[in-house]
Amino acid sequence: MIKTGLSCGLSVVEKESGFQSMNAVKAGAAVFLLVMIAINSPVQAQPITLHQDTVVTRDTAVQMSKLGQIAYVLGASVGFSLGDYIAFNVLKDRDYVYQPPRAFRIIEGMTQVAITYLLYHYCGLSSAISFNLMWWTWVDDFAYYAWGYTTNLFPWESSRESGLRFNEYTSAGWTPLGLLRPQGSAISKSTLLAQSAAGFSISMAILLW
Repeated sequence: MIKTGLSCGLSVVEKESGFQSMNAVKAGAAVFLLVMIAINSPVQAQPITLHQDTVVTRDTAVQMSKLGQIAYVLGASVGFSLGDYIAFNVLKDRDYVYQPPRAFRIIEGMTQVAITYLLYHYCGLSSAISFNLMWWTWVDDFAYYAWGYTTNLFPWESSRESGLRFNEYTSAGWTPLGLLRPQGSAISKSTLLAQSAAGFSISMAILLW
């Protein structure tokens, strides 16, 4: 029992360490991509030469475009968290419960960068920023736990075992609030929920700007 307890404890520690390092790499890659996109994105003024009766139609099109951007960003976050939930639990070593193969983290990071680029290419820079802001403020992590709670695809990550049951977390050290605290510090669920709500609200404000 003591050996099992120690093994589980070491697994948890290594899980947290792996999460922190890989998420730091992913955050750095996402920031680098966004900076490069911003540097290479020309800002062009587009004068309005339409008649007054046509402006209404143009404004409606712009509004629909913003709604489309919101739909794409939310869809990307939902899809990314679902893919994370399924792939993490399918690929991880059953004998080493807390840690998936390192290749999974690399592919996950590449997927995030690819989604970021596609959102920028098809929806604009604001969509790419909003997607990563929600990820950085732990919106996608709560979505990951929500998938486990609602789908029950895996017995160890289900409605009974979902991470939503915890009152505090030590794996959010790469988030804005986590960076302001000593690494490994426990952050309450209510605090992380407030951070996620703020991140989501700011993301929507960016898209609607």
